[in-house]
Parts: sequence; structure tokens; C-alpha cells
Amino acid sequence: MSTDEKREKMLSLVADWKASGLTQKAFAALHNINVATMGYWVARSKEHESITKGFIELPSGESVVADQVEIIYPTGVRLKVSGDISLISQLIRL
Repeated sequence: MSTDEKREKMLSLVADWKASGLTQKAFAALHNINVATMGYWVARSKEHESITKGFIELPSGESVVADQVEIIYPTGVRLKVSGDISLISQLIRL
């Protein structure tokens, strides 16, 4: 099994665990998975989710007014910027 196949399998199992309502320990035992391995993949799934979210599309024709804008990069870095749209535009390009 390739690394990508294993990742997809484990991410699928994590999704199944979330839907099951079981504890990680109970779910891991049910599927013959080491509980530490299960915990590792649960943590990795959170990273995977944050990377795949991307940008949020704003409806065209509507203006958005905000005192502060927060930009969250895939690495987890968060930038909070007030007001200046040109500065926000430059930060997005980093």
C-alpha cells in the first residue's frame, strides 16, 4: 500500500470515527488499530482540513465592511489587519 493510499484510508477511518460517536480508544479497538496511531491520524486530519479549506468566496455585488480582517495561512500563521485594503492585498500575496 502506498503512502497516499494509507493516508486516504486513515483519513476515511477518522471520518468514520467522528460519525460513530465512539471514543478514539473504543473505535481503535473495534478496528484493531493502536490507539496512539488513531490519535496521530486524528491530529493529522485536523491539519489536512485546515489546508484544504482555502479562501471563502464573497458574493459579487455585496460590500463587506469590517473593522478588522484576519488572514489564516495554511501553516497556521494568523494575521489580523485593520482597514487598509492595499496592505491586506500585499499580505495575501506573501
